Amino acid sequence: MKRSLQEVVELVVFGLVALLIGTGLLWVVGWVLSLGGLLLKALAGLLWLLLRFVVPVAIVAGIVYFIVKALQGRGNAQPVTAAAGHGQAPAAAPAAPSQAASAPVTPSAPKAAEVAADANVAAAQAPAGPEAPAGDGASAGEQDSEDEA
Repeated sequence: MKRSLQEVVELVVFGLVALLIGTGLLWVVGWVLSLGGLLLKALAGLLWLLLRFVVPVAIVAGIVYFIVKALQGRGNAQPVTAAAGHGQAPAAAPAAPSQAASAPVTPSAPKAAEVAADANVAAAQAPAGPEAPAGDGASAGEQDSEDEA
């Protein structure tokens, strides 16, 4: 197949145009990637500055945390008694403080605390049998079981 001179010239011109467009695209992509690289490099620099500050602070904070935790653990440690070492159960934990203990202290608060303590002692000494009044402090489950019996 013979081509005319015009067809050959057109093919050469189209080839050169394609090479120019390809070169231009590569140039633009190179610029975009270099700018993206600069942005990523700047971001990496910011992260590096941040980490140079945060890591030592985190290490110091961790050391302080563990020192405080160790000192608190040492202050809360209870001595082991001889009874606990001989197979006997340890004493029960103290009861949670009452609401009166967390109330603000006023001059009349000691007298009110004594009255409340006397009322608690009286309630604890009240008879627990069927002749006890309904408001003796028994739970609802205990009262139901007494009614059924």
